[in-house]
Amino acid sequence: MSTPTPVGVLPVRSNPNGNQPLPDYGLLYFHHLNAELRGIPAATVDADSKMIADEILRKKEEGSLCWDDLYAFDLMLSRLLPPERLARKVWSLRLRYRDIADLQEYEAYLASKPPSIAENSKGIERELRADIEFLLGQIYLRYSIGPFGERIRDRISKRVAIVTLIGIAAMGVLFVLNVVGVRETYSAALPVALFAGGMGGLLSLQKRYQGAARRGDPVDSVSQLVHNWPQVFLPAINGAVFAVILYMLMLGGLLTGDIFPRFMRPDENLNGLVLLDFLKQGKPAAAGDYAKLVVWCFIAGFAERLVPDTLSRLVSRNQTEKKTEDPG
Repeated sequence: MSTPTPVGVLPVRSNPNGNQPLPDYGLLYFHHLNAELRGIPAATVDADSKMIADEILRKKEEGSLCWDDLYAFDLMLSRLLPPERLARKVWSLRLRYRDIADLQEYEAYLASKPPSIAENSKGIERELRADIEFLLGQIYLRYSIGPFGERIRDRISKRVAIVTLIGIAAMGVLFVLNVVGVRETYSAALPVALFAGGMGGLLSLQKRYQGAARRGDPVDSVSQLVHNWPQVFLPAINGAVFAVILYMLMLGGLLTGDIFPRFMRPDENLNGLVLLDFLKQGKPAAAGDYAKLVVWCFIAGFAERLVPDTLSRLVSRNQTEKKTEDPG
């Protein structure tokens, strides 16, 4: 029969599956906290706190110490703090919480009117201790989940890098084919537009994922990383499609101006123009136009709303013109 946990004792759990031992910097922080415990007079340390400290020190010797153990140790120390040290402890934890949490979340915390550390009224000690426990909980939640989110982001970054290298290799093959003389077949601008749009979509997605687990609820953010990362290449596909549409808009003369590229016009003939001839001849007129094409196609993939918003404006303009021509 197991011995019941005494009232007021913080349970120290053994490592669950997947809970990794503390990294080196976590162990350094534990040594700092342990030194703080040794500086507390032994007469003020109750039996429950001593039980927690002994269990955590045992796990440290075994090499199985993890973030939840360090959290329990820090909570225990906070409950041993004398009243005169509470204000400084809250001040320190608020600085750490501000640095580790999203700014919007920290502002919401301040808007909840936490206890003032400058106030010295009766009953403020209880509120300060409650605030310490809240702040420690939020800080250690991010300490424990943060490395997991970083591993997922690294995995996504590696896949993005692999696909990028494959795309660059494909463009290199096209360049080599042009150099050796297979110019008529492979010098079309469409593959360049596809590549630039796909790369724009990938980089846009990577930028979003880099901050995904640092905003809002950390558990929900990491959960979305875990379950949504297989869709990592959808923005690349969308970016490529958007780039081709933008390419067609510029080639068709629907988007014109100095900031847009100029194109060599296909030769007209009585039998019309077949698709292969269109792809061969619809090329930028000069080197500067080629550069503009690459930039605009990349933007089409990176800024996901650019092409849809452009199409919406074109439709709206067309409807307005029709109403103007036909008032009745």
